[in-house]
Amino acid sequence: MTPINIWIVEDDSGYRRNLQISLQRQDHITCSRTFPNCIKFLDAINSGERPDVVLMDLGLPQMGGVEGIGRLKAIDPDVSVLVLTVEEKKDTVMRALDAGAMGYLLKASSVQDIVNALEQVIQGGAALGAGVAKLVLGEVRKPVVREDFGLSAREIEVLEQLAEGLSSKEIGAKLCISTATVNFHLGRIYQKLDVQSQTGAVAKALRSDLI
Repeated sequence: MTPINIWIVEDDSGYRRNLQISLQRQDHITCSRTFPNCIKFLDAINSGERPDVVLMDLGLPQMGGVEGIGRLKAIDPDVSVLVLTVEEKKDTVMRALDAGAMGYLLKASSVQDIVNALEQVIQGGAALGAGVAKLVLGEVRKPVVREDFGLSAREIEVLEQLAEGLSSKEIGAKLCISTATVNFHLGRIYQKLDVQSQTGAVAKALRSDLI
């Protein structure tokens, strides 16, 4: 399995410590740093340090997790964020995904669920807990006025495969194009949809009846 370096941003010290210990027991996961708030986390990012994936709570002191995700993406859009929180309101879920989160899990998730989600995110996929997925589907099924955002037929094809949970490599194989070409299309899609992540792109495309 691909080695994964994780950082945790969580204000509950007991939960933060137990989560770090549980993840460190996985052979392919290193949880090298933890932070009690987004301020200290972003200070570390600004100093030049980088994890592969950040496990981010949302109900944080000083700066909420959604704002923290947005600021991280402005500094380094390549760092993936997996939300891990007790917050399951639909509006909060959608704001986190629109800000750039690659996945959204509730703290009731098992360690194995978290590990599976981390592996999915590191491979370029999106990870939504079952209850969260229902909220997102409920949101995107609302009647909308269709807007195409100037996407090409190929870009819509890539979006459709993203919605199926495929990674860039898998999309390339299915569409008979290179992974580099898929990533080029993703860059164009993000720009046209004004989003920062695959989950944000899929959510916006579904809400706009594009796919």
